Formats: sequence, C-alpha cells, structure tokens
Amino acid sequence: MYDCNENDRVELESIQEKILGRIRELNEQDLPLREDTLLENYYALNAEIQNCILHDHSFSPITTGVILGAGIAIILSFYFRIWRKRKQIHRY
Repeated sequence: MYDCNENDRVELESIQEKILGRIRELNEQDLPLREDTLLENYYALNAEIQNCILHDHSFSPITTGVILGAGIAIILSFYFRIWRKRKQIHRY
C-alpha cells in the first residue's frame, strides 16, 4: 500500500521508468507480459500513486487565497451590475 506524500510526482516518474525497463526486459527475453507478477505490482503501485495525485486537495495558502479572491470578485461584479440596472430602472 502506497502512502501519499509531497513526492508523488517524482515517485510516479520513477515507477513509470521501472515499468518501461521491465517491459523491455521481458520483450528481450521473449516472455509474456501478462504473466509477470513484478510488472503487475508495478502497475498497481502506478495506479495508487496516480490516485494520490488526482485526489490531492492540499492547496497552499496562496492558491486558496487566489481562489477565494476570484470568487469574491465575481460575486461583487454581478452584484454591482444588478445594482446599476435597478438604479437605471428607477430613474425612468
């Protein structure tokens, strides 16, 4: 079982190199890929690491601030558009 950490991308690259190396070895020895347990374990680890990367919700404070700031800016822009339209309607 793989434990997620901040080096997931490096680990993913490493395991993918191991997968390619193992596939080359098996092809050179003319052995079937489907029956190799080591290659199967590499693929399982690869899937776990990819899952960690896809489900990583550890945003930095800067990223969180930018997302919140953008959300607030969008909400305020809609509010002021509505406010201006109401003001124009009441003039007539």
